[in-house]
Amino acid sequence: MSVSDTSKKSDSNGDESGSLHCLPVDENYYSSQHEEVWNMEKTIDIQLAIDTCKEKILALEEISEEKRLLVQRLVKLRLRLQEVQELEIYMDPKKMKVVQSHKFVCQTVTQLKFHPSQIYCETCSGLIWIPVQSCFVCLECDYISHGQCLNSVKRICASVKVKENPCYVLEICPEKSLRNQNYRCAECKAGISFNTALTQPLLCDYSGNYFCSECHWGSLSVIPSRVVLNWDFHEYPVSKGSKQYLNLMMKKSIINLETINPKLFSFVEELAYVKRLRSDFMIMKEYILTCKDALEAKLLRLLEDRQHYVENSDYYSIQDLMDIDKKDLISYLEPIHNQFLMHITQDCVGCRGKGHVCRLCGQLPELFPFEISATQCEGCYSVYHRHCANKRDVVCPKCGRVNHTIK
Repeated sequence: MSVSDTSKKSDSNGDESGSLHCLPVDENYYSSQHEEVWNMEKTIDIQLAIDTCKEKILALEEISEEKRLLVQRLVKLRLRLQEVQELEIYMDPKKMKVVQSHKFVCQTVTQLKFHPSQIYCETCSGLIWIPVQSCFVCLECDYISHGQCLNSVKRICASVKVKENPCYVLEICPEKSLRNQNYRCAECKAGISFNTALTQPLLCDYSGNYFCSECHWGSLSVIPSRVVLNWDFHEYPVSKGSKQYLNLMMKKSIINLETINPKLFSFVEELAYVKRLRSDFMIMKEYILTCKDALEAKLLRLLEDRQHYVENSDYYSIQDLMDIDKKDLISYLEPIHNQFLMHITQDCVGCRGKGHVCRLCGQLPELFPFEISATQCEGCYSVYHRHCANKRDVVCPKCGRVNHTIK
């Protein structure tokens, strides 16, 4: 007998005891079941409850109030399952959600780099209320988003471009017209125009593109082209995407100043001095790599924060140039240079034995190509005193003999 038949029979007989089996009792029962749904925290338990609920629904052939309540319960169970599955992904620090190549993980208040009251979602531009709302941060570019906004993220992670094509725009604010952008934001493609206050276009000083207020928050950054061409370290407004890209590129040593702007070395004394120190490091490296004591002492590890300084002497990062401007880089390099110099020229007998004797004067002590008082022949790499080599009509004795033999 169905619930509706029981209800009708109770009404016709006026039996008060029958009211115990009437619909209000069933509603209370299923209401408590619905409340129980939201307390389930394991996907296995929820999936089992879904299967049980589906079996009960299929067992009821006719449409009834009981079947309607079971369907409501099934819907809530499925919603709860989806919510718990997302929470398991979001809250587990070992799991992450990948959207547009971003690697999002849920961050707690203690893990955040910023003060909670200053955190805004970069997807919807709304304030993230912590700990009421979940806050997700990309492990690669620090993109910040609400948990519910993750599926709406449009911007591709800046780390993708850094890995695929790490390069800078080396034109100073290469401004593009709104016509070239079809009067749309360069990122989200929203309509922008100078004629209305709500959609005012904002210029990114790095890319030269125009953006809407959702994609350009007025973040400030040092612009690589202004540094390399003008030695200008002032910060200029850039879009959010450009800001994240420039942050990731900050320590990438891809700028060859000798090729881009060689005159800068004569204009900036500190830069020229760093260039000489780096040239010395490359020469000293050959001594250190063939010295057992230097390898055991791990002298080259002193430059592990600037690994490219023992790989080449031409390429700089924006961080290098900023530290040169602040005089911080010289104070970092000089002690390491002195330690290398002391080891090779004084402390180590093996390295000192690899020194050169000036073939022009034959005087001791030994010379090393990285010393200020020494110069090296470009043809045979022999080392001489600088004042000896600067004398008029002086020809490298070794090169002279080789040329004479050839003739």
